[in-house]
Order: sequence, then C-alpha cells, then structure tokens
Amino acid sequence: MSRTILRTIHTSRVLLHDAEVKLTFFSKPNCGLCDQAKEVIDDVFERKEFHDKRILFKVVNINERKNAKWWKEYCFDIPVLHIEKVGDPKSCTKVLHFLEEDDISEKIRRIQSR
Repeated sequence: MSRTILRTIHTSRVLLHDAEVKLTFFSKPNCGLCDQAKEVIDDVFERKEFHDKRILFKVVNINERKNAKWWKEYCFDIPVLHIEKVGDPKSCTKVLHFLEEDDISEKIRRIQSR
C-alpha cells in the first residue's frame, strides 16, 4: 500500500501545496529495519522544532506492483528515505539502511533553509 500523509504536529489538514519538505519512505511489510526506521521518523516529527512545519510524508511499499521501479532500485537497500524540497527534485538527499534521528533532523533543516 502506498500512502501519502501531509504531516504537521498540530494539524494534519494542511494542503499539499503548502508543504515545504517532502519525505518519501521506501519500505516493505515484514521488514524489521523498516519498522525501526519508521519509529525514528516518528520521533523526528515529535521534535518541538518541527511542530507547525509543513512536511509531506509518503510511504511507498516497494512490493506493490505499481512500485516495481522502486523495487528494482531499492530491493536490497530498504529502508530508504528521500528528503527533498517540494518542487525541487534536484534537492533530494537519500538515507539508506539505518536512519538516525539527529541525521534526519539535520537534513530536514538543511532542505528547509534552501
């Protein structure tokens, strides 16, 4: 299942075009590392500095047929997190395998400052 969540701490009803940063999380079911990485991402969202920040969060299940492109790209590398400025695909930073809260937070701050 692929899903998109526009994540803000105080409200989840921010429009897509209001998002500043986009996080795309590539994972698959029954992946322990993916579950741990998702917890790290949740912890990042709980940080006070990201309250009221407009961050688009999308989960991509690479096992779904419609995501075959991503399965070919990341089948041996998940979990993978793309962090980019909305509307600027060239700004994309990728984090593979192990996600750390401080590292993700720093990358989001860097993207926000562009």
